[in-house]
Amino acid sequence: MSQNGMLDQFNACEIVGFTAQATARLHDAALRAARELGTTAEDQAECAAGLVTALPAELVRALHRYAGRGSVHNTLLVRGLLPEDAGLPQSPGTTAPSALGPAADAAALTLLAVLSQLGEPFTFASLYEGRLVQHVTPVPGREAAQTSEGSDAVLAWHVEDAFTENRCDFFGLLCLRGEPGAATLVAPARRLDLPDNVVRVLREPRFVIEPDIAHGADPTPDLPVTAVLSGPPRDPEICFDAVYQRPADPTDADAASALKILASAVEAVAVAHVLEPGELLIADNRRVVHGRTVFRPRYDGTDRWLLRTMVCASKRAHRRRGASRALH
Repeated sequence: MSQNGMLDQFNACEIVGFTAQATARLHDAALRAARELGTTAEDQAECAAGLVTALPAELVRALHRYAGRGSVHNTLLVRGLLPEDAGLPQSPGTTAPSALGPAADAAALTLLAVLSQLGEPFTFASLYEGRLVQHVTPVPGREAAQTSEGSDAVLAWHVEDAFTENRCDFFGLLCLRGEPGAATLVAPARRLDLPDNVVRVLREPRFVIEPDIAHGADPTPDLPVTAVLSGPPRDPEICFDAVYQRPADPTDADAASALKILASAVEAVAVAHVLEPGELLIADNRRVVHGRTVFRPRYDGTDRWLLRTMVCASKRAHRRRGASRALH
């Protein structure tokens, strides 16, 4: 699988870019907003909302199409969100850094402004200190972790927070600093080639998923029993986690076999892309599974550094959950 395969396989409507002038206007507006940024997650979300008028028209139209109809891979790649000289500090080397300055704040606000066009930004109180924008960067001593901190192990196929129905509908990964050896992998459920009998099993509530270690949660025996696939056959939703998912009944051989066949089918349709600075990859967390290849961090301030945020597409659902920016 080529690490640049995603660009080769993307439909033209799945990639959006704009002029350097438009990038500069957006970045200047984000820097001005960052200087007035409050201290709470709500301040951050509201400040980002004010950047909507600075978003390039091409981007707003692309987000509108994507939100309503999806895309071939149910992903959207935005290029040129940050100028070449964005004035960023060194990569933090931790997923919970202290204040990083206006350039990093401006990048976070830009990410929130874009994703806010798809829904309400939120996170979980148990996830990286409940930060609305999370840092994805290698952390010393965490190389083998199946989390945003890892690097030496392949980040296995998953959807974000598969263990809860409150998982996000969309998430975005904004690249601040790239790494040639690290490819982001995606596999859309609509392209899976599965036998009918396997699809039948995967559509039945025969599976459980434990909370992942990023939430600091211990395994619990009280897990809801769910299906892996749901929704329309031509554009199904998927809830899959290669590490934390298993048959609810340990003796259910058909369910265990279906998970193995699914894992192989995901690999068969996977595409990869090495994110470059200023690129934003948006994915439908209900219809796409994703992962990451192995890379070797240097821990010298130049390592791969992404920002991630998640949104709930339904304002009604967001209100029902208490309109909280950090769910408990």
